[in-house]
Amino acid sequence: MSTSYRSNTFIPEMVHVCKTLAEKNEFYHSCSDEVGRLLAVLVGQVSDGKILEIGTGLGVGSSWILSTIAPIVQFISIDNSTEKIRLTRKTIKHNQVEFVEGDWKEVINRGPFKFVFVDAEVAKKDECEELFNILDIGGMLLIDDFTPQEHWPEEWRGKPDLVREFWLNHPSLSTIEVNLTEKSSAIIGTRTTL
Repeated sequence: MSTSYRSNTFIPEMVHVCKTLAEKNEFYHSCSDEVGRLLAVLVGQVSDGKILEIGTGLGVGSSWILSTIAPIVQFISIDNSTEKIRLTRKTIKHNQVEFVEGDWKEVINRGPFKFVFVDAEVAKKDECEELFNILDIGGMLLIDDFTPQEHWPEEWRGKPDLVREFWLNHPSLSTIEVNLTEKSSAIIGTRTTL
């Protein structure tokens, strides 16, 4: 007999709407439900300040964030696709979110941020230091789309993972990698010092 728990099955209505939008537009890079539930839990701990999402896509991650956002928190979601931002703005109507089209570095000066969800490869791989610098002291970072090492393809084995090296060994971050499914993991970090 299997047991089902609401925490593992509940999906907010706006998430359903955005998942349908993504499917209709053949966009297959939205965050998973596992990442979304983690997002909702972590964002629920942010009581003030600003949240940033890098890589809006079609609003799936945004809608998970908005499902638990505190009333005075400001939320900025940025994507470099005009069409994705247009569709997401049309779909999600919420007074705490601002959807911005452009390169994520265009919103650096609007920080620091209490929480950053990184769903764009270039930010987590090639622009790590800039990304670290926008975090407030005590601010959290969630980076998804990692493959647990035990599931690396043969061509990756024995090679350094520079992204993991940066985030998991940063002296001013307290970080952990957590498996969300058998074949996907995420890094969660909190900035501890300047």
